[in-house]
Amino acid sequence: MNNSVVYQPAAAHRFSVTFFFGRLLVPNILDCAFQSISGLSRELDVSVHSEGGENIRNQYFAGKLQHGSLRLERGVMVLTPLSAMFNWQLTTGKLMYLHAVITLFDLGPLPLCNWLIVKALPVGWQTGTLDANSNTVLINTLELRYQEMIPLGLKL
Repeated sequence: MNNSVVYQPAAAHRFSVTFFFGRLLVPNILDCAFQSISGLSRELDVSVHSEGGENIRNQYFAGKLQHGSLRLERGVMVLTPLSAMFNWQLTTGKLMYLHAVITLFDLGPLPLCNWLIVKALPVGWQTGTLDANSNTVLINTLELRYQEMIPLGLKL
């Protein structure tokens, strides 16, 4: 294997998303292309404790693991299973979780790394500004809160 390829940073522009709905885990291939994805993060909540008589240091105690809000942006398009699910969830208020796999590809067709998003809940849908003076693509932003993010085969 060529070491110069192994130690190069990954390009951030070659990615796809596969969504899984319901208990059957049937992949949704109509909703795989997005302009941008953000919110792949996790942070450990930490509480600070000061001990009496100790003025130099604090004690830190680990709390819960917090995950970011997954934000997916793409151009407005025809009704897809994902947009129908978002619409149903946000109009009825009935909870429906989904799972997703985000794949980052290398410069060829091979997957470089994946992130498994577990029990994601649709929480927001925003459409960009309608502007008669602009000639840009109208963007939808979909927001999900997820319970777990599992990195699979990450190139660190």
